[in-house]
Amino acid sequence: MKMKELEAATGIGRETIRYYIREGLLPEPVRPKRNVATYGREHIKRLNLIRRLQHERHLPLSVIKAVVTSETGEPAGGFEALIGLEVAMGPLLNDGRNLAPKTLAGVARDTGLSADEIRKFAEIGLINIDAREGVEWLNQRNVRIMEIIAQTRAEGFTPDIGYTIESYDIYPQMIELLARRAVVGFYSRLGDKLDQPAAAKLAVNGIRTLSEMVPLMLIEKIVREVEKISASGVLPTEEDEV
Repeated sequence: MKMKELEAATGIGRETIRYYIREGLLPEPVRPKRNVATYGREHIKRLNLIRRLQHERHLPLSVIKAVVTSETGEPAGGFEALIGLEVAMGPLLNDGRNLAPKTLAGVARDTGLSADEIRKFAEIGLINIDAREGVEWLNQRNVRIMEIIAQTRAEGFTPDIGYTIESYDIYPQMIELLARRAVVGFYSRLGDKLDQPAAAKLAVNGIRTLSEMVPLMLIEKIVREVEKISASGVLPTEEDEV
């Protein structure tokens, strides 16, 4: 197709298209002879992807270029298919509970934690707080974490004996490392082997496997550590936590 047809098919003007070609975001057209350029379906697909990443993901062109091209400058087709994977995973992660978010004020009211305490837990990375139209919200996973914190306090793990908000900061650090390695490993192994629906299903199965396996491993490690301390007859100090 000619430039005029490409403009009509995508709604993107020729000057923008030429700019994308110069910047390496769009492949060069086929030039069967001098002053003649033809474009194909791959140009339409790439232009639509660029526009979607700009409008839906609000990514700058420098990041979009890294997404749509590989190191060799060829289309990163496998990765293109996985953009927005988190959206496809959403319905599969629904475990039947009410997943509607709750306001921070509502969580504070229901748990007995203060709003400032909840914000401090977010500052150390234990939870995430989303702000929309001036209102702070927690999704149900983060709500449940705050419910668990309130429950542990009721059971005796209080700031009075040293279980302050800061004492929890090791957990988000460890989880972030685990999550990062799991996600990078997933993408690096997957490549272009699966389409988005299949990749989303596999990712959710992996999350469920980790959510069952990791707590069991943690319990096992804790019991083993307690056994070591009992055998040594020496109480550990705060320095031993590192």
